Amino acid sequence: MKKFLILVLILVLNIGCSPNKSEIPESSKISVKYRVLDEKISPNNRNCSDKSVPYLKLENNDCSFSIGNYEFDIEKKYLIDNNGNLKEFWTYLSEGPLTYSVDELNQDMKFKKHENLEKFNVRISKNRTEIIDAKDTLKIEQIFKNEKLILIERKENNGRRILFAYN
Repeated sequence: MKKFLILVLILVLNIGCSPNKSEIPESSKISVKYRVLDEKISPNNRNCSDKSVPYLKLENNDCSFSIGNYEFDIEKKYLIDNNGNLKEFWTYLSEGPLTYSVDELNQDMKFKKHENLEKFNVRISKNRTEIIDAKDTLKIEQIFKNEKLILIERKENNGRRILFAYN
């Protein structure tokens, strides 16, 4: 009996202390890509608003959101269709966001090239633990399941982070 209780205690502790699995739920698709100022710069920056809203209360004209202990100021937002292709591109300025449809982007190829939108495609890897962004494979740092938001590991420390929303 004592051995059984010890085994159960070890099992409970092991399960409780194991890290969150960084796997995206099976039927999910990526719906939005955010390029944001990182969590160190954002709290001291005021992009187009002096307030940050919780991610789940984020509205179209909001440019700063919080999630957990993080705060992020949005620089660019990419709305993505079910095939991983770009639907809309948003860039955030001090006055608020400017939005561009795919048709508008296709009419201004110079702008599209400047923003690296020519070969835009985003998808979840087969093992559902990474994001494929065009030809880059991005490792997941953390998944916020309630918010359906994915924080990507830093590739370089340039003051920017990438997050993806999924549905």
